[in-house]
Amino acid sequence: IPPAQGYAVIAWLHSGDFSYGSATDLDPFQLVFKQKVIVVTIAYRLNIFGFLTTQDGESPGNYGLMDQSAALYWIKSNIKLFGGNENEITLMGHASGAVSVALHMSSGEWSNGYFNKAIMMSGTHIADERPTSKLMECLRRIDAKILAENLPQIEWGPVVDEGLSNTSFAFIPDFPKNLMAKGLIKPVPLLIGFTNMEDVLDLIMGDMMDTSITTEVYDTMLSNIISGELSQFDSNETFCGNVHIVLDAVKYVYTPYPPVKDGSKLRNLFVNFHTDRKFIAPIFKFASYMSNMNNNTFVYRFDIKPVTQMANKDIADWVGVPHNFDLIFVWGIPYWTNRDMINQWESADKRIADVVMTLWANFVKFSDPTGPPVYIKWDRFTPDEQKILVIDRAFNMSDDMNYQAVSFWNDYYPKVVTHAINCCNGTYDAGDFITLDSRCFVISLGD
Repeated sequence: IPPAQGYAVIAWLHSGDFSYGSATDLDPFQLVFKQKVIVVTIAYRLNIFGFLTTQDGESPGNYGLMDQSAALYWIKSNIKLFGGNENEITLMGHASGAVSVALHMSSGEWSNGYFNKAIMMSGTHIADERPTSKLMECLRRIDAKILAENLPQIEWGPVVDEGLSNTSFAFIPDFPKNLMAKGLIKPVPLLIGFTNMEDVLDLIMGDMMDTSITTEVYDTMLSNIISGELSQFDSNETFCGNVHIVLDAVKYVYTPYPPVKDGSKLRNLFVNFHTDRKFIAPIFKFASYMSNMNNNTFVYRFDIKPVTQMANKDIADWVGVPHNFDLIFVWGIPYWTNRDMINQWESADKRIADVVMTLWANFVKFSDPTGPPVYIKWDRFTPDEQKILVIDRAFNMSDDMNYQAVSFWNDYYPKVVTHAINCCNGTYDAGDFITLDSRCFVISLGD
């Protein structure tokens, strides 16, 4: 019997770095059938069609986000005709889809009132504030033929569009950290989290999967990533030759103490470095902010991957839970019955999928993932109690996190970058700059 007010609704935004992917990539049937919710998958324009910007009124950009907003408006206006509750709509996304969710939470007039809760999986909108004028300058210098042939290599995505259009409100009126400082994020209940080895399969692939790395290779990999990131942020000339200040800070934090010669530990530490800076730190920052605005913020970490052999094909035993592997359980993939997978999934994976689907559906229905038919303790995330639910076979609350690394990326690293940019400026006051030694950031690898 349908609920009197209709079924709770999930509006799903797929991943794909705003460049690829489809609303039909995942089949929502198992979640719909088992949890009695309605799932609407949203298609939107991608890459050059959805996110080309000239940084003026000619092409302000963010068309893909506007497509999403139009879909949300349609869902809000019509879902009752399909048995849904227009007052219980959860906007849910993964990776770039999660980034989109956060942007809708701060989009003001565009998506205001179109959804009531948010689920963000493996992504936030907190990122470096790299001006897109750099991209436009670069594009103008490239031959049109070369540009056309290499279009897939260009990174497309949302831009700050304040003041670029005279006909509509800005979708992203300011950089995310400024919108957060102004309190312009919609304070909806939030479920947010990550896997314990995000992007490991992109970072360490092929023959490297079963090999260790030397100290020299480890140092080079850290240097290349940070130097590349800073070169996108601004030109090296602006840093006055002080890029080494930033590199030294990062290496101080991610140099194991006591020193180790075990290359497998260095390999794992490199994966942790990437997951900390690109996923865990920004997710904790956003969760902390949201928990100050509402009493229904829940954070998770996936520590479990399938035991079914085919799901782990070509993945080394040391690898934790890679990017996308949480989707296996959230969408009930062990229950899928296409001809390639029927009867191949282990019952243990089906049991985990049942629990995870119930947790997600409970949040969609009640703004709280706990309760019947699962009895799992999942405490709310607060600024003072930053515990998370570790999703493994035990489903326990934990504070087993590298909070020093989170603090480094969220609080100290931006100061290091600012110092490196401005320290050659005679008017720069470095009084707020704290030395690393006083913070005593040390990474201990343990066993």
